[in-house]
Amino acid sequence: MINKIIVIDYGVGNILSIKNAILYHGYSPHITNKKKDIESASHIILPGVGAFPEAMKKLKDLDLINPILEAANKQTYLLGICLGMQLLFTSSEEFETTNGLNLIKGNIIKLDKFNSNFNLKLPNIGWRNCEIDSKKNNISILKNLFSEDKFYFVHSYGLYNHDDDLNLVKSNYKNLEIPAVVNHKNIYGCQFHPEKSRVQGLKVLKNFLEL
Repeated sequence: MINKIIVIDYGVGNILSIKNAILYHGYSPHITNKKKDIESASHIILPGVGAFPEAMKKLKDLDLINPILEAANKQTYLLGICLGMQLLFTSSEEFETTNGLNLIKGNIIKLDKFNSNFNLKLPNIGWRNCEIDSKKNNISILKNLFSEDKFYFVHSYGLYNHDDDLNLVKSNYKNLEIPAVVNHKNIYGCQFHPEKSRVQGLKVLKNFLEL
């Protein structure tokens, strides 16, 4: 089967950077917001930059929510990036309580509410390590990556509570543990930007495209 790689263009993502990263690996991505393209995809990337409520509104206005849910439910590979990862979960409290796609159970809250004992400067921006342990988490998109590798983060909200069986890898920001990579069946998410994370980020995308 020839992969049909879809990058969803709904007005809130680093589309060009992601496209170039995919082209680098010899794949031809299709940038679209058409339902029929999403429904026939083998791999879907949901990017995201900005605020959770506005992103969900744009997906709703474009009538893309059901196609994304249906694609995920029929085992299409789905990767959410940064805000796109947060949209995969149940809800977010950014500005107001807003329902997400609810493909994975969990809630998004502001990082400074993770632990009131930390005085955090937000956003969390810069290069961070991830606690990658192939024996412990074994997330496919992290193949051939290690805890020494650094990835580029820029965010003020993160995943706080979630199902205990969620497969995840955490990062550390000033001693605060933050979920950085998540996996539930055919659904994956990166809180960091792989398309901006140099060679190690390109490896993440390559691993996803090869699923």
